[in-house]
Amino acid sequence: MVTVSKLLAVLKISLSWIDQEGENPAADPRIWNRNRNDMTFSGDYDEDDDEDDDEEEDDRSMDLLIRFVENVFKKISKRARKAVRSVLPINIPTKLVGFSVNGVIILAFFWILKAFLEVVCTLGSVVFVSILLVRGVWTGISYFQEGDYRRTNDFDDGNQAWNGTQPAG
Repeated sequence: MVTVSKLLAVLKISLSWIDQEGENPAADPRIWNRNRNDMTFSGDYDEDDDEDDDEEEDDRSMDLLIRFVENVFKKISKRARKAVRSVLPINIPTKLVGFSVNGVIILAFFWILKAFLEVVCTLGSVVFVSILLVRGVWTGISYFQEGDYRRTNDFDDGNQAWNGTQPAG
């Protein structure tokens, strides 16, 4: 049986590139307590160091985000299990209750994510259709203006036949 903690453990293993030495950068208090004003640079400062620092900050942010989501999920799951446990009979196994509660929480998350994506896609479709409509109107106006311009030029060209002398032909 796969639990959420096992899935998160697998996710942490797959994100092991975050910290090559196996240490957790978010758990080290020295990293978070350093003073940014005390940073000094030598004369041979590379721009590559900046990119490495940005990558390390991104990695720390990802690790913190994973920890936050994991802690929120555990807290919600624990409260929900207690609430369900108080309603259900005692003879139902605790692991089954935990599995069902975790499944319902995950399904609720996916349901909310689906609703959010529907809203985003609907707004994207509305923007796309409005751009198409504006382009269509713009093209139509340009076509009719160009057609009016051609007709006035044709009319002016027709009047030139009466101006001046014409060769007999």
